Amino acid sequence: MKNIIYKILWSTIEDFVGLWEILWELNSLLPEKSHKENLESVRKILKYFLEQNLVTFYMNKWGNDELEGLSSNEAILFLKDEKYWNAPAINEMCIKIGNTEKGEKFYNEELVSDFI
Repeated sequence: MKNIIYKILWSTIEDFVGLWEILWELNSLLPEKSHKENLESVRKILKYFLEQNLVTFYMNKWGNDELEGLSSNEAILFLKDEKYWNAPAINEMCIKIGNTEKGEKFYNEELVSDFI
């Protein structure tokens, strides 16, 4: 599972990534698990990343470059909202995730623990 955690962290470093894209990634990496199981795993991983200050969550209108930063408390609430786990339509609000300097350091130095 540790390699999956690093792949998810890498996706936040490479570019801003939507919640739904992270779930798609996990579904492709773990096709033997149900969508629901993968969703719960992604929620745990992203909550851990938030608690460790490895990522930042943003609200965004799909198709627009402007990002509005969210607090950790707001981000936790959005993780629970099913609506943001589906691909958005153009101009629909969505949640994107980007890394922090600490997140990039944790990735490069392989400091994330295997907690799942």
